[in-house]
Amino acid sequence: MRDPATVLPEAGATPTKKLKTVLGRAAALAGVYSRRFRSVMTIVAFHRVNDTHARDGLTCSPEKFRAFCRFFQQHFRVVSLSEQVAGCRAGRNMGGTLSITFDDGYLDNFTVAAPILREFGLPATFFVTTSFIASETVPAWDAHLAVPHGWMTWDHLRALRAQGFEIGCHTDTHINMGSAAPGTIRAELEISKQKVLAELGVAAELFAYPFGGREHITDLSRKLVREASFSCCASCHGGVNPPIADPYALKRIGIAEWFDTPDQFGFEVITNRTETSAGAVTNA
Repeated sequence: MRDPATVLPEAGATPTKKLKTVLGRAAALAGVYSRRFRSVMTIVAFHRVNDTHARDGLTCSPEKFRAFCRFFQQHFRVVSLSEQVAGCRAGRNMGGTLSITFDDGYLDNFTVAAPILREFGLPATFFVTTSFIASETVPAWDAHLAVPHGWMTWDHLRALRAQGFEIGCHTDTHINMGSAAPGTIRAELEISKQKVLAELGVAAELFAYPFGGREHITDLSRKLVREASFSCCASCHGGVNPPIADPYALKRIGIAEWFDTPDQFGFEVITNRTETSAGAVTNA
């Protein structure tokens, strides 16, 4: 049977999301997913999970999130991000694994996403912008919203840890690490790490870049993250990782706006299109 991943409407054409879903479903039936997914290490990123602003670019509806969780469970070995990082540092092949991450620290991560993750028995990492926690901060990318989404509290994060989830850092105030001065970056990394330690009693080892586009990441910022004793740096401009990846150059695929269905996501992964079609999640 012909590989469905090679079937496009015409030479050079870009298939629509609906067509990608159809081709992805065909690829699953043909066994392409199982072969291709084993050759890469995948990390996905979410921000919000609720029904309030389900098409605003950062928000995934609970129904859609549940569908993706089911897909991840069916087609990948879902592990924690820390397991992927440890495996890469040890030189182990992490192909076929997928980790689930969240950015910023929105309240619905606790009230909506975590219960769905528990329903499927899936691990996840929550990267928090520490000054947002238990605050009324409205970031620039949410200023247009009539009703703020709200943030988790430290009690929520303690509860997530007790449930087995991981907490990572996303700086203290969500700075642009591609343009900030080195001293500012050092301070943001240290403050965020110290807040997590003081509130949760654990040293945060995992780090994800705010904004996450290529323009927000520099060799210097990677060096400063390493010097701050974080075990990884994760971007959010799309792309999958080799089975043994550099922990300080991890690629994540943002889900909410870019993928309507799990099978569209699957098609993008097996055709190496997640970086160009998903682009950079540059607003959070």
